[in-house]
Amino acid sequence: METPVYIFTGLLESGKTTLIQEVIREEGFLEPGDTVLIQCEDGEESLSEQLCSAFAIRRIKISGCQELDENFWRQIEKEYAPAQVLIEYNGMWEMDQLFSSNIPQDWYTGGIYSTVNAETAEIYLANMRKNFMEPLRNSNLIIINKCDENTDRLMLRRMIKLLNPQAQIAFEGKDGKMLENEADSLPFDYSKKCVVIEDMDYGLWYIDAMEYPEHYMEKEVCFTGRYCASADPAADYFIPGRHVMTCCEDDIQFLGFICYFDDKQKNSFKHGQWVNVKVRFAYGAHEIYGDEEGPILRLLEISAAKQPVQELVTLS
Repeated sequence: METPVYIFTGLLESGKTTLIQEVIREEGFLEPGDTVLIQCEDGEESLSEQLCSAFAIRRIKISGCQELDENFWRQIEKEYAPAQVLIEYNGMWEMDQLFSSNIPQDWYTGGIYSTVNAETAEIYLANMRKNFMEPLRNSNLIIINKCDENTDRLMLRRMIKLLNPQAQIAFEGKDGKMLENEADSLPFDYSKKCVVIEDMDYGLWYIDAMEYPEHYMEKEVCFTGRYCASADPAADYFIPGRHVMTCCEDDIQFLGFICYFDDKQKNSFKHGQWVNVKVRFAYGAHEIYGDEEGPILRLLEISAAKQPVQELVTLS
């Protein structure tokens, strides 16, 4: 029988245990039977014995990621035959260490949930940026808690979306109540027929185009980017885009959308060359998006461009 594994991650004192308590109490979340909770660190909060008894929670504490090996998982499966497994994962450990730890084949990831303490977010970003972003990379849901009027919610949202475009992000006030999403303030005007994207705003536009393609449907968009050529010389498309630092210098991605051109627009631009493009924005299915849909561009104009003063795009 397949066993779901739910992973809760985030840095110390970010609210993981509180979230686990809420999830356990949520009606219909846990399947009948034993639940194994693997705790990878000791935080300020802890589950009460009463709660564990009421919901058949079997707690197992570990002190190092090296303990999560094939023998460990086999013992869990043999001793408890759990209906589900919850992992309170240490946010300082890389997620790849967990995914490569030979979890039983009939277990599957039911969800990855991350918590962020807004009170310490800027300190971590300034001093431990990579450690701060690592737990968020693969998350399905990210809850940023303890927000107040000084929390730069837009900055946090944009930064996370560059790293993990598919994540759902929720903000929670200090009173524990969910906050409504703010109206996004963008540095370009998408109400115009032609939307002009300045060099350092490319990352913001990329995020907005992925999340809210309706802002740009059938409009013209102008920006500067690198010409990413197809490996097939007969292809009728290229990808204009920019390199974006999503986390740290070790985590730089090339982000762009597929752009089609017709026979009259065939050109001699080389792979990696800087170009100015004017494109028409559309949205639909394409193999690069897998089973999903995404932005698809149609080339209107292209010309050679100078390398921008700041080649790498960030959200700082």
